[in-house]
Amino acid sequence: MSSSDTLDTFESISTLESIDTVETIDDIRNRFFPVRLPGAGSGTGRCVDEATFREAVGQIYATVFPDRDAYPYRPKSEELAAEYRTLHQERILIEDGDGKVMGWMKGRMADPDTFYLGTSGMLPEYRAQRVAALCYVKLLEYLQALGYERVVSEHHPSNRSAMIFQLKHGFSIEGMSLDERWGPMVKMVRFFDKDRQAEFDRRFGFEQYPKGA
Repeated sequence: MSSSDTLDTFESISTLESIDTVETIDDIRNRFFPVRLPGAGSGTGRCVDEATFREAVGQIYATVFPDRDAYPYRPKSEELAAEYRTLHQERILIEDGDGKVMGWMKGRMADPDTFYLGTSGMLPEYRAQRVAALCYVKLLEYLQALGYERVVSEHHPSNRSAMIFQLKHGFSIEGMSLDERWGPMVKMVRFFDKDRQAEFDRRFGFEQYPKGA
């Protein structure tokens, strides 16, 4: 066997080994979830499918958001809906030790670099227990492990508690939008890489105000 044949064989074996060792999304997800919640009576934060998520959240949504208006959506073609379902999505139910749903988080891939956290909520009686924070930290670690560069979310300007929660978890205010469904929305972003955060601060920061830790 020539030296070139030996090199080709070595490269082929290396390629096969790398294919075998590549982690799937499920593999990475299983490293972070389910999350045990010691402060909630040994509850958990777990990832679920769309049907399970809809059924569980539907039981508590009106309690979490009692004044939220709901408008019917136009029927979508199955092809359009199927294409949307191919995007990476995460649905997390936060449950107490008895399996009662306390809250949820849900988001999707906005682009290959960006994860959009679209909705989250907690029942009022659990909001002071920090169980959402425990799950949220794990979610951010998981999204970073997947290779996302940033996480974005949007909040009504009056939703101060949500924005303060995001600021405490390293988010910055990036802008605002106007939406006929939700009204004015404040866009917030969390960068996983320090160089991106530094560039954001350089472009939009104000030196007289100290930057958060």
